[in-house]
Amino acid sequence: MRKIIVAGAGHGGLVAAYHLAKNGYEVIVAEGKKESDMGHDWHDWLDMGAFDGADIPRPPEDIVCEAENQSFRNPKGTVEIRMPIREGSIMMDRKELIKYLISLVREVGVDIRFETEIIAPLTEGREVTGIIVKKKGRLSMLKGDLVIDSAGMYSPVRSKLPGTFGIDNNINRRSVFHVYRAYFKNLDGTLNDPSYSINAFHMYRPGIDWLITKPDYVDILIGKFSQAGDLTRDEVDAALASFREVYPFVGEEIVRGGTFEDIPISRMLPMLVADGYAAIGDAAGMTVPLNGSGIILSMNAGKILADTVLGIEGKLTRVMLWKYEYTYFNTLGKNLVMIDILKNMFTYINGEVVDYLMEKGILNADMLAIPDGHTPSITPDYVKRLVAALPKAVKHLPAVTRSLKTMPLAGAVCKNMPETYSEAKVRRWIRAYRAL
Repeated sequence: MRKIIVAGAGHGGLVAAYHLAKNGYEVIVAEGKKESDMGHDWHDWLDMGAFDGADIPRPPEDIVCEAENQSFRNPKGTVEIRMPIREGSIMMDRKELIKYLISLVREVGVDIRFETEIIAPLTEGREVTGIIVKKKGRLSMLKGDLVIDSAGMYSPVRSKLPGTFGIDNNINRRSVFHVYRAYFKNLDGTLNDPSYSINAFHMYRPGIDWLITKPDYVDILIGKFSQAGDLTRDEVDAALASFREVYPFVGEEIVRGGTFEDIPISRMLPMLVADGYAAIGDAAGMTVPLNGSGIILSMNAGKILADTVLGIEGKLTRVMLWKYEYTYFNTLGKNLVMIDILKNMFTYINGEVVDYLMEKGILNADMLAIPDGHTPSITPDYVKRLVAALPKAVKHLPAVTRSLKTMPLAGAVCKNMPETYSEAKVRRWIRAYRAL
């Protein structure tokens, strides 16, 4: 019987663990946190179809909330673009979601070991054979036929793999989003229309803030692109004061949350697999680059990875596991490449440019819908219009120009991903993919 080690109890890793254990594999999940500390202390957007795509039972209705109507506002406040709720959209408490996934894997016999710190991978030559963990101050080794790296953006497994494995050790700085999120007491129960207001470059800070009103609380997120530096307490306080000027019902009392977090806003990393190793979730760059949401992608990837492993009779090598990466990219990952290019452009421009783009209709509802799975028509003509709309000072920035030039190339690069693993072909594809 094969033994699978899942490093970190992330959403995708748990889905893969569920399917593998259900099919008779021995599965151990090592997680550094206490069970009671699992999950961010907030809600997130989801789609009920995520559970169907991951081929796991849907959660009970009592832990599912309705999704909110959204609007996008420019920094100046002169444009508000209202977005319809997508069919099937829900909100779930992150803690309830992870608790639900943990209950599922336990039902099929997965051995979950909490408070087990992941230290590093175990490797022999170019093969990953397990992980080194620490529990109660004692180091030990967990060995298996496959390590599923579900340990997050700063995974100690991926980050410590030797360079010969060809896997990125670090997430690019431009793909990190610093956020503060807290739920403040709603002083009089006021509800906005729409209740979910997203502010691009709020106070002309390079990032995205939002405010969601509920009868008992107001959910506020304040975010800053890492490229512009760390998010400071002073910036958070200034943004909160600005919100309270417009929304005086936002109280000072924090109902829950109130923490600083780093969120990945990246496209899929160029290489996810090695002999005895597969990355998933945030460890693999499985996020929507404009909002950092990656739960749906990770859960679906868990099913794809499990199906790939179950279909391999011999050793779990890079050549055989490539099917997982290829299938994930062609069903989900390639749709996010263009979004990542746009995201990179937004990390270079300033709030005045965002005002201009929204006021001129270049950044419109069609473009803003892409994080929810909508595929806009980004034609060469659109790119020309975008370039023409940008102020001259920005047009001359080499980095922005480079981002714009890669847009027409993205489709061809995505299409040319090798279906079967060949060292030479994969290396050529990775070079082209990195250049986007």
